[in-house]
Amino acid sequence: AALLFTLGAPALASAQSANLASFFNEANQMNNEEQDMAKELKSKAGDNQTLVTMADTIRDDHKDNQTALEALASQKNVTLKSYEKNKAAQDQLDNLKGAQFNETFLNMDIRDHEKALAAFRRAKSEFSSDPQVRVYVDQTIPVLEAHLKMAQNLHHDDKVLGSRENAANNKKSD
Repeated sequence: AALLFTLGAPALASAQSANLASFFNEANQMNNEEQDMAKELKSKAGDNQTLVTMADTIRDDHKDNQTALEALASQKNVTLKSYEKNKAAQDQLDNLKGAQFNETFLNMDIRDHEKALAAFRRAKSEFSSDPQVRVYVDQTIPVLEAHLKMAQNLHHDDKVLGSRENAANNKKSD
């Protein structure tokens, strides 16, 4: 039995390593995409200080998370893949302004943060035996939860969304 365990251990370690690389690359993609989305939000927020603050918070938090991810990936000898922009989401947001942009952005942000939380919660159980990964995951989950809550709260705030009835009167930055 000991021989079987010894023979199976390298395969298990290899699978764990592949799963870790996959998780790290998913986190890398999420961080970069959120930074891009925050830039787009800030450019279209106009004088809506709530949205400007949200954009700055998301950008800074995901930039910090990316720095932590890159350090951890280096420690674990995982090479992160190049970021691939989400062209479909970018195209959808590029053509919107005012309340339409705000609502679409917040819907996307809610969806993206729910997806990110699901990935990090899976990673929490999958990599629970790795203390370094566990610390990274445990530090990231509350930040993702805060971003999700912020987007959900703003999505229900008509002052943030702007007037749906008369979107032409909403602040725009062209």
